Amino acid sequence: MHIIPTPQKITLSTTPLPCRSVRLCGGIEDRRLLDAASKLPQSPDGLPLRIVCGSGDSEGYRLHLGCDGIVIESDGVHGAFYGVQTLRQIFMNEQIFCAEIEDSPSNPYRILYHDVTRGRVPTLRSLKQLVDDISFYKLNGLQLYVEHAFPFREMYGTIDESNYLTPEEIVDLVNYCEDHFVDLVPSLATCGHMYRMLQLPQNAHLRELDNYEPQYMDWYESLKHHTINPALPESFEFVKSLIDQYIPLFSSRYVNVCGDEPFDLKIGKNAALGIDVDRMYIDFMVKVIDYVKSKGKKVMLWADSVFLDNPEHSKAIPDDVIMLCWGYAAEPPESRVQKLEGRAQKKLVCPSNSAYFRLCENAAVAEQNICNMAAFGAKYAADGMMNTNWGDYGHPCSIELSMYGIVVGAQKSWDFGSPVDEDFHNAVSMLLYRQERGYEYLRQVNTLHEKAQFFKFARLWSDLTHESKIPYATFPTDEELTEAVEQAKQLMCELESQKWASDNYRRAMLIAAEGTAVIAELFMALRGTKTERTTDTESWLSKYRAHWLEQSKESELCRIEEMFRQMQALAERA
Repeated sequence: MHIIPTPQKITLSTTPLPCRSVRLCGGIEDRRLLDAASKLPQSPDGLPLRIVCGSGDSEGYRLHLGCDGIVIESDGVHGAFYGVQTLRQIFMNEQIFCAEIEDSPSNPYRILYHDVTRGRVPTLRSLKQLVDDISFYKLNGLQLYVEHAFPFREMYGTIDESNYLTPEEIVDLVNYCEDHFVDLVPSLATCGHMYRMLQLPQNAHLRELDNYEPQYMDWYESLKHHTINPALPESFEFVKSLIDQYIPLFSSRYVNVCGDEPFDLKIGKNAALGIDVDRMYIDFMVKVIDYVKSKGKKVMLWADSVFLDNPEHSKAIPDDVIMLCWGYAAEPPESRVQKLEGRAQKKLVCPSNSAYFRLCENAAVAEQNICNMAAFGAKYAADGMMNTNWGDYGHPCSIELSMYGIVVGAQKSWDFGSPVDEDFHNAVSMLLYRQERGYEYLRQVNTLHEKAQFFKFARLWSDLTHESKIPYATFPTDEELTEAVEQAKQLMCELESQKWASDNYRRAMLIAAEGTAVIAELFMALRGTKTERTTDTESWLSKYRAHWLEQSKESELCRIEEMFRQMQALAERA
């Protein structure tokens, strides 16, 4: 039977389960558990289902599936909830058998990190759907990455509700997460990656860079800048204000203060003065940590290279901080996790679903990356995993085409040793896409998008519309682009003739395939290659906009549209 994550122990019989529905027997006192059980297929003549759970916080469960009935047992309501999710998945299988399952997670921290600030601000409805999805695969934590996507006083008058999450939406989401045993942890940029905030004239005096002028497209600049100036007392007051406005909305006992990639410190005013900027940075982050702890919270912090490469300086980091160690390549550096070995702090390994600056996640890279980071987690005794879904370059990738890596993360979060193999791929097709070739189709879109990537298209746009060229930009060949168009047409023809049980995934793949063909043909036109257009930029943008607005607020959709329209105009003049 296909179950994600793979249970620790399952004993299957050859006896088919006689019924695909249940009838609840006995009272279920916990409303959250009753709501979860209500999602099971039910009928008056269904198999009797009893749920027995204690009052503890255990996440383990025991599931008995027999011809005479089904029993879910757990020492805690969390475990009973996960037993219900397993039963829901079992009923989605084509063949179901009597079985005994005993399962519990090896890792207490199983988190999805979801970017809501770099282009795509989700609607509350789509965030709730995401909570439904991740709790179905037994993740127990969610963090929303925020730089400016909140109505901070410091942003007043510069953004509207189409570009941020409101306090009311966050409180609503906190309650919804609690109902699904998901801990919604606030995550807030407090040092680096404060570009939008510190680019505003009223805040610019706080940034590390003097006389800063953008050289490249906005998406690239926002990844590289801005770091706040840690030497200014006003900078700390600024960060305290952000914390005071944001953190009280959450019930979690954790706060992620981020603190990663303070790039500007190496090239800014303090370095020019000969100051030890690494020490200054760590001292600033310790002040931020202490302030958050004064609110009764536990702190999470990205394990930046400044910490990893300065062991003496980093001794100032309190022992109760949870360090978040990231690496996103197919073969991530083991040394990043290894350097945390022997430290008092807990640590989480943080891979990626490889969906950033793409129309479709890179499933192959995501799978290798997550599996390798899980192996490092096992080797160096990490306390769990936080899998990241970043949204660089306007967050062009839809949530549907980000989900495969998220589900791989759920599999490896539950237990670092859980397999990701052909059986797992089949389980993803069955449970996620609800189409027996779903994973295969994802890989086809993935391979197609490799030939004409959104990332490379955006960099060419920057080169053509700015005086400075982004370093190391390489672009596809005409052969790759021609192949992309032909393969996109074939794939679209096949997908258009189908309808899936989870049809939103099929539609997302269609839009990504067509978008890749648009990119390929615009690339060729801009290069001067004579070829007849088979795609229409405006027609595709109309579909892309409609799909975007099904899930997200307007946010930075207009920037993506502007890029395609400018490139279309340049292609027409080429």
